[in-house]
Amino acid sequence: MQPDLHKSERLLRLPAVLDRVGYKRSRFLDLVRQGVFPRPVKLGARAVAWPESQIDELVDRLAAGKGACHE
Repeated sequence: MQPDLHKSERLLRLPAVLDRVGYKRSRFLDLVRQGVFPRPVKLGARAVAWPESQIDELVDRLAAGKGACHE
């Protein structure tokens, strides 16, 4: 599901995402590659971010035990 970025959706850069999800960088990026977390939105040649609502929704699901990622 692609977010509607025309709304005032806040985009989170990697450090902010890592603070929310509680994973280290390498583990989080592995989970993105596996499809557990959404792929980032490209902001420029070397900049990406994740829609805040998608990260919050997934963190809520994981906290409720409905996610698929366990270390």
